[in-house]
Amino acid sequence: MDLNNAFNDQERQIISGYLSLMAEKPYDKITVKELTTRCSIARTAFYRSFEDTYDLLERIEQYLLGEFTLYRPRMASSPSRDSAKKDEEAALAGKAYQGIETWFATGIRLRFILRAIMGENGDLYFKERLIKRLKIELNQMMDDERTPRDGLRSYYVAAISASYIGLLNHIALVEDADLLPVSEITGIANSMRVAYFRSAKNAPTITDAQLFGTAE
Repeated sequence: MDLNNAFNDQERQIISGYLSLMAEKPYDKITVKELTTRCSIARTAFYRSFEDTYDLLERIEQYLLGEFTLYRPRMASSPSRDSAKKDEEAALAGKAYQGIETWFATGIRLRFILRAIMGENGDLYFKERLIKRLKIELNQMMDDERTPRDGLRSYYVAAISASYIGLLNHIALVEDADLLPVSEITGIANSMRVAYFRSAKNAPTITDAQLFGTAE
């Protein structure tokens, strides 16, 4: 969902001010008073939308978590109420490579928010929430790809989820001039999946089209 649809004009103004302050100090040190001063709005305007700065942070993080969907299982119906989002998720169901590409494209699109949330003054717990979601979706992906639920799989899930968070963090913080195209980032992210299917003894057979998202 576009940020313009998720928040109204004044909420986006408040979010912008909050993110700018987070570049200067830890998120839990930001007060409503200094935030409303930064945004040039009355405190009552803030409280019409948010209970406090922690509620504001939670709303931002819930928005991000709603946008970052790595994988939709082939047979699962989408819980999304947004029709465009639902259509997109249905089109990506069962398509691992395309799901990875979409996930990192979302990271690039929302990097101005991630830069603050995942930066040194941001909420470290957000990464834990995201990695928990990643592990669930990676296991769904591996179920669809008939990957054995053995000890090796658990190591791959741990390694892949950690690497994806590391890449996303780098996308958020890297200078614009050094930001790679999403196709190259996806190739990097997919390399560990390729390594599994190319080298693991119990890995099921998978086509190159499935592995690299190319046409059959």
